[in-house]
Amino acid sequence: MKTITVEYDDVTPATIEQRLSNGETTLSIGNRRYPAALNDRNGLLEALRIADKLSASVVAWRGDIVAALQKLDADERARENATA
Repeated sequence: MKTITVEYDDVTPATIEQRLSNGETTLSIGNRRYPAALNDRNGLLEALRIADKLSASVVAWRGDIVAALQKLDADERARENATA
């Protein structure tokens, strides 16, 4: 799988996308593009392994973020209740 770097490097929700064209499927994250040719079995299998690893990592990362936000909310409520 080849990677292609483009000009910008900010990673925001707006700079993460997946596109399917006639010849390839491409994941773009910030300034990185990860294309996989639809007629390249080995490239598609490698892309699938990467997608599986990314998926598991993103689920874990999201869990960490949600837990941290819940803790911040609970701490804020505790402070509010302590002053009431």
